[in-house]
Amino acid sequence: MITLVLAFSILMNFSQDSIQSLEDLKWKYRIVLAFQDEDLSNDIVSDSLQTSIEERKVAYFLIDGKHVVANVEADFSEAYIRQLHTRYKMGAKNDCWLLIGLDGGVKLRKDNGLDWPLIFKTIDSMPMRRSEGRKINGY
Repeated sequence: MITLVLAFSILMNFSQDSIQSLEDLKWKYRIVLAFQDEDLSNDIVSDSLQTSIEERKVAYFLIDGKHVVANVEADFSEAYIRQLHTRYKMGAKNDCWLLIGLDGGVKLRKDNGLDWPLIFKTIDSMPMRRSEGRKINGY
């Protein structure tokens, strides 16, 4: 019995590990990365958007250089955050954001503030998302 409890405990700890990189999310979530110069403390996603975000399997990361605000538990190192800046911000002087698909490819990149309606429209036009909709509706 003790062995069973120990095994269950180990499995639970393993399954609750936080995300270390975006690669951990591949084929599980679409990703929105937003790089912002200002403090993120007031830039939390509203409750009204949360349902649409969950419905489309989106993990978002709002990054200001020092902090990361996310809707999934992630433990990004400072070095990894710098890597994200280098790889995805690509020298943009202002705020920018990008949408990464389930396959890990960048689907959309824009400067300035987040545009959730554009993000949702882009996701909804993707073949995998349309396939998800058919499965939900029984087609």
